[in-house]
Amino acid sequence: MGVQLSRVEDLPNNKLLLRLASPEKISIDDQFWNDLLLFERRPFTYKEDEIIFEKCKNMCTMFAANNLKSGNFASMINVFLDNNSRLVSPATNLATLTILSQNALLIIRNYLRHLIHKYPESEIIRQFEAPGNDLSDKSESNDSIMAQFINMVIDTIVHVPLTSNSYNLHVECVRTLLTILSISQFTVENSSLLKSYQIIYENKQGEKLLLILVQRINQRRPEEDQSGGSIILHIADFLGLLSSASENDGSPLARSSVLLLTVLINHFSEGNNIYRNVLSNIADDLDKLFNSICMALNREETTLLLYYLLHRNPHFRNYVLTEADITSLVVPMLQTIYRASDNNCHHMYMSLIILLILTEDNIFNKKIHTIMIKNLSWYTDRSLTEISLGGLIILVTTRTVQYNLLKMRDEYLHTNCLAALANMSSQFTHLHSYVCQRIIGLFEVLAKTYNRANQELVAIERALRIILEVLNSCLSNQLIHNPNLIYTLLYKKEIFQSFRNNPAFHDIIHNLDEVVQYFTSKLDLEGDNCNDVDTVSMVIINASHHWPIHRLQKFPELKFKYVEEDKPEEFFVPYVWSLVCEHSNIYWQSSLFKQH
Repeated sequence: MGVQLSRVEDLPNNKLLLRLASPEKISIDDQFWNDLLLFERRPFTYKEDEIIFEKCKNMCTMFAANNLKSGNFASMINVFLDNNSRLVSPATNLATLTILSQNALLIIRNYLRHLIHKYPESEIIRQFEAPGNDLSDKSESNDSIMAQFINMVIDTIVHVPLTSNSYNLHVECVRTLLTILSISQFTVENSSLLKSYQIIYENKQGEKLLLILVQRINQRRPEEDQSGGSIILHIADFLGLLSSASENDGSPLARSSVLLLTVLINHFSEGNNIYRNVLSNIADDLDKLFNSICMALNREETTLLLYYLLHRNPHFRNYVLTEADITSLVVPMLQTIYRASDNNCHHMYMSLIILLILTEDNIFNKKIHTIMIKNLSWYTDRSLTEISLGGLIILVTTRTVQYNLLKMRDEYLHTNCLAALANMSSQFTHLHSYVCQRIIGLFEVLAKTYNRANQELVAIERALRIILEVLNSCLSNQLIHNPNLIYTLLYKKEIFQSFRNNPAFHDIIHNLDEVVQYFTSKLDLEGDNCNDVDTVSMVIINASHHWPIHRLQKFPELKFKYVEEDKPEEFFVPYVWSLVCEHSNIYWQSSLFKQH
């Protein structure tokens, strides 16, 4: 490689790589390693990584056959270990060492990927352990070569400061760990039994590694900071050799760090997972972490991290509910839910689960009705110049319920929406007239469908019941603060007629009838004077101050709590790896991933 690097398509004919893959034993003191590794470029794009995988298959196969005798793979790893042992301690020529290390990782990672695609872990370990030249004199560790390598990659992330010169090295370290961890996707063996996983999950630097990954997320240091004015990089850019490693992504290290973090916390679910334990107890710099998450909630992996923090970390959850700018968190999630129409959209599911978790707290449910949102360009159902955050949540969730029940029919999805609505209902206040129309409108649409189906649709029946309970909860607790809802109920009172004699609804309908009858009687007293919207609204407002609360039958408080499935890894592990495949700029033949 070195200065001979031109295009990734030409790598199979690169003389230095061919020598590495040949039967020739190359001493770790040979000038060859400098010739091979001393070149500059940014991390490869996904497309370039795919080209490398496809074009270098034959060379990697040759390397795998010859390495068992030449030991050149172990020799290259020892070159990496030697360079990085100086990087993680005070050194003078850090720039050259950094370049040598990141390029060694680049080659090692691509070769490991080839091995992982083709061989079981036992054969990969053989490739590590095939004896190189004079290795016994170079290493003082009793650990295996594979353990030394993995531990050094982690040490590099933890101990090498993030600077403009070391940025690409850190990207390669994270990508290398992701590549090693991907072995679990090519075997039916439990990941806890894999030697590579044991090394990573038993690493003494595990806590520091997790905290560094969180720090990288908080820093969101852009890739552009690291060019350092390199003439080689500028020439390569001019020649078109260096496309951005992260198109439309200003901070690839932050994104890769999120992906690695989500992989680490979702494996080893049955054992002592140091990474999960540390993340569950982070209590410092929560404001930075919150702000970093809010900046990237359009990305699924960030939403997944947010879910985990809210679900598992009481410090973070308390911060969000009591101190955070809740608007910057909730509005992007609502936008994700609003725009999603694919019934396999996990991003929408995770956003809804987070919303459900938030609505378990009454402080949140009160606060959202005091926050006003203006000029929502993404909400296109109707022009809204101003609406409360609570009203916006109701609009998006009722819309999702209607779309799902009538088209997608995914019970899990609309159940979460209705549960969130139910949790919020006792704190509904000052609902916008359009919000009230949408709640009653949802009931009306589902009622027509239910009646046409001769009352055989169980899911719709359950949804109708919960909507009635939501209305009852609001009226029981916040009637005086919701004149618009009362107005809409009076205007649409006929839609409840067919449910009065239905045993599934008659008890809850009784309460709505009490409200309708009371306010109807007050309007009747006004006679012909009630001939416009403003007058009717004023009568409702005045009458609500004298509403006899005892007229309503009491029902249990509406409260739903999110409960994770018994084996959450069955959902989260394949989901996390689908995100890694899509966003890490590492190419895998994901069709070969094991079926979970």
